[in-house]
Amino acid sequence: MNVVLTTLNSKFIHSSLALRYLKAYGATRGQAYDVVEYTINMPVLHILSDITERDMDMLGFACYIWNIEMTLHVVSLVKAVRPDIKIVLGGPEVSFTADELLARCKDIDYIIQGEGEEAFANLVSALIAGQDGLTPIIDGIRGRATDGAFKGSTEAVEVRDLSTIPFPYTEEDMKDLEHKIMYYESSRGCPFSCQYCLSGNKNTVRLFPQERTLQELQWFIDHGVKQIKFVDRTFNCAPGHHRPLMEFMRDADTDTNFHLEMEPELMTEWETDLLCHTPEGRIQIEVGVQSTHKQTLDAINRYNDWPYIQKSIRPIIEAGRTHVHMDLIVGLPHEGFERFGQSFNDLFSLQPQALQIGFLKLLKGSGVRRMDEYQYTSDPLAPYEVLSTHVLSYDEVRFLKHFEDVFERFYNSERFRTVFGYIGQQLIDSDTEDAFSYFCHMTRAWLDNNHHQVNLKDIDQIEFLYQFLMNRVDTIGAELLQYDTLCSYRGKVRSEAVGLPKQTKELLQAGEAFWRDEELAGQYIPNYSFKEWRQIRQQYVEMPMSEQTARYLGVRNIEAMTGDSGIVIIDVNRKSQPFVRPL
Repeated sequence: MNVVLTTLNSKFIHSSLALRYLKAYGATRGQAYDVVEYTINMPVLHILSDITERDMDMLGFACYIWNIEMTLHVVSLVKAVRPDIKIVLGGPEVSFTADELLARCKDIDYIIQGEGEEAFANLVSALIAGQDGLTPIIDGIRGRATDGAFKGSTEAVEVRDLSTIPFPYTEEDMKDLEHKIMYYESSRGCPFSCQYCLSGNKNTVRLFPQERTLQELQWFIDHGVKQIKFVDRTFNCAPGHHRPLMEFMRDADTDTNFHLEMEPELMTEWETDLLCHTPEGRIQIEVGVQSTHKQTLDAINRYNDWPYIQKSIRPIIEAGRTHVHMDLIVGLPHEGFERFGQSFNDLFSLQPQALQIGFLKLLKGSGVRRMDEYQYTSDPLAPYEVLSTHVLSYDEVRFLKHFEDVFERFYNSERFRTVFGYIGQQLIDSDTEDAFSYFCHMTRAWLDNNHHQVNLKDIDQIEFLYQFLMNRVDTIGAELLQYDTLCSYRGKVRSEAVGLPKQTKELLQAGEAFWRDEELAGQYIPNYSFKEWRQIRQQYVEMPMSEQTARYLGVRNIEAMTGDSGIVIIDVNRKSQPFVRPL
């Protein structure tokens, strides 16, 4: 039997761990599957054409909220032109509503409910043996019998012994996935039962063998993988398991980055201390707080001790060695607009490197989908995103969507770290304005300029932010934005509208005596030598700067300023510290 496994990834850089697990497990049973991946951005007919070029008896799709509608479209087209191909769907988006999907789409033959490695291999074995895959019942397999009736298992299954699942990657994968995100897991399940999520439905956690996991991490390192993104829902739920892994990551001789989802309630001084002292850039953590409102947390069966979270996370952020990404969710029970603002301010006070604002999705199989008392209105199609709640109107949700967009473009951007580090501290220290109000003002200005209706270039966004800061008479913020722009874009993004005219030979020659004096310039620029104006113009920018901004930046030689400003030389490659050009 020729079997092809596929999925529609949300982006080209993504890859499917699930399909590779199925293929690796099938091989242990003497079954060979081909894996091919597409994206939701590809034309449907191109996908159909590629599929139909392949010789197959069975086609399996991995289904998620981002691809289910397009997947069903592809399924219908495949069946229309290749009716003999057996269509199998699996994944979290179909695991809890199998009969509903079978009724909706007559072209589906089978649905795998839950983890698919064992179930799918058993289905393939049954079909090879001439059975229909439904009688006798195969755990996890639901399908359509020849008479049209829905038969088979009605329960989602789990693989109890994860050691039976082989390592999913091969040498060939290392070539194919060179420029894609590499997903990996050391555990499955979650010890919690948050009602907006599917991972904790059974409150169980199963672990892959630790020694094997360490060997596989070394394999990734040996193959020069840039980032390993763990999909463990709660990486730090078992100290005997995760601590040796974290020590391995810290001590490894590698440039590989490890991305971990960690539960702040389970973090102790041990985890905090390791993340404060691990090599910079080695580990990044994602911390899902979701809300700091007790009534909200009680409703979704989640417990957060906010003072404890602050105690655990703040030192990691301040140490600056581990990138910290924190999450909030809009639309949870009892959290209206103002109360969401408080949760936002709470997390913002820690100044994480990224603060992601997500919107509640009423996932099939989740508890919130059954909570009628909260008057949820949501998109009936995937991803089932919330439109309003009992305490949050549609207009407020709509505004927060724009708020999220603006916040993502500016604060979460790696390009404006300096200016938002300054603004963030000003807001935290302020008695008159909080962070949520500040970014609401920015969002309203964005909407007033109709920027939400057009695609803006980077320089257009920078000009908007510069004008916003100038309207607030925030000179330091505006100058720090100029500095961030120069460094983030290596001096290539310039505009008169943000006080950054194009660098010319004539501008630099105003300080010609300095640039030609290699001994003097060498006091500020390591290994400096004068070669040509073109090289200087590409790497260094002379920028007027106020003394206040210079002090915040830690500019050298501030005493060389005349009055309350001076010409500061910026190395756009950040190889040397900014300094005031000596007169």
